[in-house]
Amino acid sequence: MHFRSLLALVLVVPLAPVTAAEQVVVPPKARYWMSATTANGMSMGGGMSQADMMKMALGQSGGGGGAQKLLDLDLGSTLAPTGGGPKADALIPPGMNMGASLPLTTPVAKPAQRAPEREDDDFERPKGKLLLFWGCSEKARPGQPVVIDFAAMAAGQVPPNLFAGERVRVARPPSSGNSKTFGEWPYGDKNPRSIPANASLIGNQRVEGNYSPPISFELAQDWLAPLTLSGKGNAAGGQTLVWNAVPAATGYAATMMGGGKSTSGEDSTTMVFWSSSDVQTFISGLTDYLAPAEVQRLIGKKMLMPPSQTQCAIPVEALKAVEGGIVSMVAHGPEINNVSPPRPADPKVPWVQDWVSRTRFRSTAGAMLADGELMTSMGGGMGGGGGHAAAAGGVAPNAKCPPPASANPAEAVGGAIGGSLGSAMGSMFGGKKKKVDPNCPQ
Repeated sequence: MHFRSLLALVLVVPLAPVTAAEQVVVPPKARYWMSATTANGMSMGGGMSQADMMKMALGQSGGGGGAQKLLDLDLGSTLAPTGGGPKADALIPPGMNMGASLPLTTPVAKPAQRAPEREDDDFERPKGKLLLFWGCSEKARPGQPVVIDFAAMAAGQVPPNLFAGERVRVARPPSSGNSKTFGEWPYGDKNPRSIPANASLIGNQRVEGNYSPPISFELAQDWLAPLTLSGKGNAAGGQTLVWNAVPAATGYAATMMGGGKSTSGEDSTTMVFWSSSDVQTFISGLTDYLAPAEVQRLIGKKMLMPPSQTQCAIPVEALKAVEGGIVSMVAHGPEINNVSPPRPADPKVPWVQDWVSRTRFRSTAGAMLADGELMTSMGGGMGGGGGHAAAAGGVAPNAKCPPPASANPAEAVGGAIGGSLGSAMGSMFGGKKKKVDPNCPQ
């Protein structure tokens, strides 16, 4: 090619812009998460045990029967411990009134246990159905409820629309499964120390141990204010949930789950599920800890309620179908992130992170549901109705009956609120034994 022709081609064809090299980011050696929940009433969130929920229902929780403060600390590291076994402590501010520190215990791996053999002729396919409702409306919207058959699900026929709706992005904290070395507080089933009602997170938070760099940051955000849930009758003959506006809340979600009255025989159960989401959803992460950006995204998708909303009606058809269950609600809160060292301003300098911390907040509340009525405690109702001494469908315990073999959490909750919810969940996720004592609750 002639030189002049080549020069003209170079002048006509633009050169690709030169871009600066992206900064090299080296992930942190340690991740420290603090998860703070304010739990009020029959709240199923925040890692509360069945005993905790029943104490709150009976007005026997700490702080004079008020809301409980819950806290989970998780430390995950890419480093192996030095100088012996893993050891770490969370050094807490004096305002927590819990001493100088909280021990972050490394779980002890348990040997794998062989699952007991199951006699096929001693079990039968579950029978019954699941009724799905959603949306804040006094009456069920067209197309509701969606009916799911338990037997078909047990046979592997999961309806394609059961988990319909937008995917919820839930961040998972450090754990023994995603960390070389891991420590947590509280450890196991027992809380080493209950959190005082006047405890405060505000102040300096530090972590010192032999498998992570020293961690230190300041918190100016405390546990969220309690979420107070109540109900009032509406024109459709149902219940409208009413709650207080929680300061610093970023959005709200409510669900109802319970067992319905059987209409097709003793061995058939019904489960009823409702969500405040405008989009059909079943069991999802809407009540888990969610980052503010994710909450804002889901509000735009109409899956979460905005912080300005303080009422939501449960469809009367859903309430009429329920014999006993629980209404749960969550107020999502802020999230505070820290990283050390700070990001270098020069993109040519690699950002080698020592540690990151994440502190997240939410406030939860719940109420028992019996015969379509919401109750804040075992002794009284709310929304203008009379109280019940116990949840509908309850069965007096029989000392001769063996404890339930199922480890399903819903079974335990079901036992506490009358058994209907647990029965429905047990039927949904697995068969039940044919041979049972008719005098023992199933």
